[in-house]
Amino acid sequence: MNKKCLGCGSVLQTDSINKEGFIKSSVYDKADYCERCFKIMHYGEYSVLDKKIDTDGIVRNINSDRVASVIFLIDALNINDKTKKLINRFKNNKYILITKKDVLPKSLKENKLKEFIKENVYNTDNIMFVSAFKNYNIDTFLNKLYEDNVHRAYIVGFTNSGKSTFINHILTSLNKTPTITTSSIPNTTASYIAIKLNNKLTVVDTPGFIDTDAIYNFMNYGKLIKLYPKKELKVKTFQVRSGYSVIVNDILRIENIGNKLNSFSFYMNDKLRYEKIKNKNDKLKILPSIEFDINEPSDILINGLGFIRITKIGTVKVYALDNRLVSKRKSMIK
Repeated sequence: MNKKCLGCGSVLQTDSINKEGFIKSSVYDKADYCERCFKIMHYGEYSVLDKKIDTDGIVRNINSDRVASVIFLIDALNINDKTKKLINRFKNNKYILITKKDVLPKSLKENKLKEFIKENVYNTDNIMFVSAFKNYNIDTFLNKLYEDNVHRAYIVGFTNSGKSTFINHILTSLNKTPTITTSSIPNTTASYIAIKLNNKLTVVDTPGFIDTDAIYNFMNYGKLIKLYPKKELKVKTFQVRSGYSVIVNDILRIENIGNKLNSFSFYMNDKLRYEKIKNKNDKLKILPSIEFDINEPSDILINGLGFIRITKIGTVKVYALDNRLVSKRKSMIK
């Protein structure tokens, strides 16, 4: 019987160092993790699997399991049209978990965010906020699954939605050893990992879906992991007159090109470098740009990084590493 890596689900193999599941033959017999997972866990050395995630195949497999439920994890700072489309492809009974409760600013009220998701993403009463780091609602959610008589549940979501961390804290809450490899890079989980929690419930970790328009496709992973907030973020708000811009690190510039004063609130890592400059300053203007007319309170999404809330009518111009990173939606905060 083939051994599988406890961290990512890959079949352990000794033939090719560049393929998933590689382990040196000298340690194969006693190894529980592939070399890649071991280095992530113990040395913080990140590498990305050269493997295409078969999104269609995963959706088909889960939909064919008619007795199973789906637990869809969503990073509250990164809710876009792709999230909505993917959730609606699953035919199973669904639970929506908003992850990383610990990094959300207090201005994002749970009830308001639930309303936004029901109106704009997926209409269900099975919506709950969770935080793996603070064990917030983990036990409550498990009890909900037991009450609903769920016997098998697939845990799905986009890369960096917190799936593996969530599973590890479920294991911890049940006094079991956490085994899933966690990181902020794509393809950390390479295959299905079935975990029998008890005689009543089995959860299945699945490969994270890759959003080809997210920021992790356009940055070095060593720099990328520094962009994500590690604790509750403090919203940075700038009053920006016409003819002024706000720069974020070397990855983003947003200009007020309307005729009036506007307000830009950044719901992203507050440890990033923010700078207000005049539009005539050419800094970052080499980046691709896109303009948006703001006719109501709106959010400018920077896919994988967070969003910018704009409260007043006007026009903005956004420069980013790639135009695919940037989109607009009705404001999530009323």
